[in-house]
Amino acid sequence: MARLSSLRIFAVVSSVLGGLTGLATAVVNATETCELIRGKISTASSVIYPIQVLSYLDNTVHWFISSNQLASCVLKAGSAADVASALKIINATQTPFAVMSGGHASNPGFSSTKGVHISLAGLNQIVLSADSSTIEIGMGNHWTDVYSALDGTGVNVVGGRVPGPGVGGFTLGGGYSWKTNQFGLTCDTVKRYSIVLPNGTITQASATQNPSLFFALKGGQNRFGIVTSMVLATHPQPAIIYGGMAVYSGLDLPALLNATNLFNARNTDDKAQIITTVEGSATGTSSIVLFFYDGPTKPAIFSLFDDIVPLVWTVQSQSFNSFIQSIPAELSTLRNIRGRFATFSTTGLTETFLQAIQAEADDISAVSALHAGTTASYDIEPFTKYGRYATDSAFPHSNSALPLNLYFGWALASEDDWWIARMQQSIKTLKAVALQEGIYTTSIPVYPNYAITNTTATDLYGSKNAARLKFIRNQVDPTRVMDLAGGFVI
Repeated sequence: MARLSSLRIFAVVSSVLGGLTGLATAVVNATETCELIRGKISTASSVIYPIQVLSYLDNTVHWFISSNQLASCVLKAGSAADVASALKIINATQTPFAVMSGGHASNPGFSSTKGVHISLAGLNQIVLSADSSTIEIGMGNHWTDVYSALDGTGVNVVGGRVPGPGVGGFTLGGGYSWKTNQFGLTCDTVKRYSIVLPNGTITQASATQNPSLFFALKGGQNRFGIVTSMVLATHPQPAIIYGGMAVYSGLDLPALLNATNLFNARNTDDKAQIITTVEGSATGTSSIVLFFYDGPTKPAIFSLFDDIVPLVWTVQSQSFNSFIQSIPAELSTLRNIRGRFATFSTTGLTETFLQAIQAEADDISAVSALHAGTTASYDIEPFTKYGRYATDSAFPHSNSALPLNLYFGWALASEDDWWIARMQQSIKTLKAVALQEGIYTTSIPVYPNYAITNTTATDLYGSKNAARLKFIRNQVDPTRVMDLAGGFVI
């Protein structure tokens, strides 16, 4: 199957088979909605039921298995017209639904449902313009599909940094990229969205057509309709870049964090970027650093890490596509059974703040095995002043804030409450340190793609943008059709 690794089938297939006889009464009407949709769509699309196990899994399984739900059916959409037909029926029947692009969302119910699950996997066009200045991308693609298609063309796009994320949710949430230092977030490079509005109307949003909706889709996520494709600006791509992964032991963490702090303070080369991950687990605290340079040879700034000897080193001169494909975003099936992301952003890094991150990871490592933990990772993401490329976007980012991504994983549903509470406590602890260090204020927006359930619109967008988004939502969705799908409340 193209969309689902065979290594992950065993971890989910039994739960689906076990649930076939347990579809809740609450979604009986959804089954009727499925039949109505099946009678209206073209041959470009299909309706898939849970009994069709492999095809069903291929279109519903998320990166975190804890994000799955047993939908009454899947609409595998192959055209915007069929999405429009389905949305009209969903509106008329008030059936719960979900929209899934890549399935990388960690919040349960954000791209899953017990009702009608709309998979965009069939909307997988990748069309480079004649002059190679723009590219149309269907929202059913993953970023790895896009990079493979562009490999060797001499151009690239501002997109995802690792295998896994789909283009849809990633872009609608903003989109931090290896190219962000040079071009901004992915949403800053969008020229046009094609969208099915909640009433079933197919339209486009750009700087000149539906500009308010265009603003809302740049970080406002899935609250305004179903985006079926987008056109992105391209940029020249060197044939060879320098990048890869280095794995370090816990003993090297103080030196690594010092090098990361110096990199953040000293780097002025927009082509150079790193992600330093501090990871706590039952086997102890360790670290991974991803290095990227948008050119063929190692930049001088990476020499900050030269004296730290890695356990694993894959950094080399290679194509951009090869670099992305080499990143092991899914190290094992067990790693992604249950989990959440959470986040906040700072205006900078300090030695004390980075030490506090290690202390949190060390503390979790000591108790991880008691709570079926698989990982507790903290992704530190230094950027240069990317805010100079910020466009008028729902997610404000002109201040070039640095997101800290927390990714906690565990194996048992019985441990959900413990891990979520521990994650929230870690955020609280680190915010307090950052506040004392002068690198955090409550006015810094929370990055939507990393945000945990129940993050408020004001936290995500600021009070001014939240009010603006609510006004736009009331115009395009007065009957609250999109409220039938999961997501953050505006």
